[in-house]
Amino acid sequence: MKQKVLNQFFHPGQNLFEGSDEDSDDDQNEDVPTQNQVSPTTEVTGPPRTVAQRHNQGWLFWTLSIPFLPFRFASSIVSDLLGFIVRLVWPTAFQARTTPLEDVLQFKAEFESDYGAVHPTFYQGSYSQALNDAKRELRFLLVYLHSPEHQDTQEFCRSTMTNEGFREYVNGNMLFWAANVNSTEGYKVSHALREATYPFLAVICLRDNRMTVVGRMEGLMNVDGYVALLARLIEDNEPALVVARADRHERTQTQQLRDEQDEAYYESVRADQEKERKKREEEDKKRLEEESKRQKEEAKRNRAQSIAQDRLDRKLRIPEEPESSDPDSVRVLIKMPNGKRLERRFLKSHSLQALYDFVFCDEESPVEFVLVSNFPRKVYAMDCSSEDQTLGNAGIEANALLFVQNVENDSDSDSD
Repeated sequence: MKQKVLNQFFHPGQNLFEGSDEDSDDDQNEDVPTQNQVSPTTEVTGPPRTVAQRHNQGWLFWTLSIPFLPFRFASSIVSDLLGFIVRLVWPTAFQARTTPLEDVLQFKAEFESDYGAVHPTFYQGSYSQALNDAKRELRFLLVYLHSPEHQDTQEFCRSTMTNEGFREYVNGNMLFWAANVNSTEGYKVSHALREATYPFLAVICLRDNRMTVVGRMEGLMNVDGYVALLARLIEDNEPALVVARADRHERTQTQQLRDEQDEAYYESVRADQEKERKKREEEDKKRLEEESKRQKEEAKRNRAQSIAQDRLDRKLRIPEEPESSDPDSVRVLIKMPNGKRLERRFLKSHSLQALYDFVFCDEESPVEFVLVSNFPRKVYAMDCSSEDQTLGNAGIEANALLFVQNVENDSDSDSD
């Protein structure tokens, strides 16, 4: 009778379904830690052990051990009770640490090993990742908590989880996440959802901008009942997702329009900045050209003034023209590049520099030039060695014809 009452308490026969929008543990659902523990099933095998047989201690030993029997019995009861409490409060206390993904993949492998590969597509990630993806994609999330110790689990897995229609319906309408409650990830989700019995399914979707449990299915029912309840949950909560999708689409369109307006504004600003930059470059270029032109004109004026002053100074150094009757005088005919002719008498003892000064002082004379004769071809250049050279030493005789060859163009071509 006692065993029957316990079975009715832990394994109720009725099907429980709640369609409310309340989610008292929503914050816990979204904040599942990422470090988990699993409880591997390990079989220890080895060679046969030899058990030592204790010799009979006699009546004296048994007589002395009788007073200690109550203490041994009490310690055994306390040890078993503490172990039961620890397993009840913290089932995964002595399990090896694993990640949430490892817990999910381990359950998937165990499920396929026991029931085959026909099942809804398991979400391969942590519970919090599944919630985030469902929220981002505005989809329903179906959570299944698997308890291998429950008496209805095998029947549910064989009749519902592996049903082709159930698989297609779940895959076509929602994300599906599942875990074993004996794993750390499954235990934490179980603690957050607080299921009463198994099999346990929970439908979660976005309501009021938060992920909310909108339906719970607890206890065993046929596959048509599960599909009907899921369809009703989707029908009841799809309008909220439609509104959320419309709001998100509107926000996306508004954000896109704002981005396009910002981009157009920034493009206009960049165009204005580029126009302003080109304008500044043109102004700088024009200013530099005007400054260069002004400097050249100023340099030209300064050079003209310097040449004029130099001509005045050289004109004072030119010796007086000798008489034509002077036996040492030579008549020199000079032809300018523009065809103008100059004529003057010099003494043979006059320096070649004096002849150059005479030509230079003419207003139409080039600033830089050399005197040459055609027949025979000879250049009377002025350099350091010819500063003190006289006309006689240079070979300039009476009635000499000299040509002025302009060398200024070659030296000024680069500067112009």
